[in-house]
Amino acid sequence: MRTELRKITEDEFDKYIEDFIPDYAKDLSHNFLLPSELALEESRQFMDNILPDKQESDGQSVYNIYSIEEEKNIGVIWYNIQPDSKKVFVFHILVYEDFRKKGYATSVLQQLESDMKNQGITSLGLSVFGNNSGAYKLYKKLGYNTASISMGKTL
Repeated sequence: MRTELRKITEDEFDKYIEDFIPDYAKDLSHNFLLPSELALEESRQFMDNILPDKQESDGQSVYNIYSIEEEKNIGVIWYNIQPDSKKVFVFHILVYEDFRKKGYATSVLQQLESDMKNQGITSLGLSVFGNNSGAYKLYKKLGYNTASISMGKTL
C-alpha cells in the first residue's frame, strides 16, 4: 500500500472535525468513565484549544492520507512537530472503515517515521485508548513501546 500525505481543504477539515468530536467524546466517556455530555464538552474544548485556526493552526499538521492504488483519500493524520525536543506526537490517525486492515495505517506511519527522521526528528509518540486493541497491536508491531498506562474503575 503506497500512501502520500496531501493538504486537507477547509471543507474536508470541517467534515473531519464534525466526525472526530463525537468519536473522541465517546472514547473519553468509555475510557475515563465520564458522563457523555461532559465528554462531548471536553472534546469540543480540546479541539478549540489545540486547533483554534483549524487546519492552519500553528504547530499542527493535519493531512489527508491519499492511497496511490485507490486514487482517493482514505483517511486523515494529525500530528505536531516539537522541534526543540526533536519529537513528533501523532494526535490522531484515521483510516476510513472501508480501507481498514489493508496496511494503510502501517504505510502512513512508516512514511511519517521516514520523513521525520530525514528532518532530524529523533522520536515519534502517540496515544491509544485502552479499548482500541487493534491499534495497540499495530503500534507494538511497528516498534512502539508503552510509555504510560491510565486506569479507571467504576464504583
